[in-house]
Amino acid sequence: MSASQDTTDFIRSHFRSVWSLELLLHLRRDPDRLWSKDELVNLLRASHSVIATSLDALLAGGLIVVEGEDAARYRPAHPDLDRRVAEVEALYAKKPDAVRRLIVQSIGSGVSAFADAFRLRRD
Repeated sequence: MSASQDTTDFIRSHFRSVWSLELLLHLRRDPDRLWSKDELVNLLRASHSVIATSLDALLAGGLIVVEGEDAARYRPAHPDLDRRVAEVEALYAKKPDAVRRLIVQSIGSGVSAFADAFRLRRD
């Protein structure tokens, strides 16, 4: 299974960590259930900070909704987003290492670009 450029771009733009992807896929398995942050921390064995950061990113990406201060559920803002998530899920099931590398590479390229902004250059 080869990833389309659109799927690759989606992965790079929507997931800042593998935790975020794992969290989203878990929420997608039971989209009607409302999950508290504490439940997600226990389920994924992650820190509160990791879960909060992941939920914020997924919310900003239009992939979940947050209800109240403490609960989230899978609810993409548009059917195309759900289709993309299904493609990512299928790719992750077949090639988990490739998906993880895409996520890590996208994080690394952002860090490199940030560091390059502070590099001293001779004119």
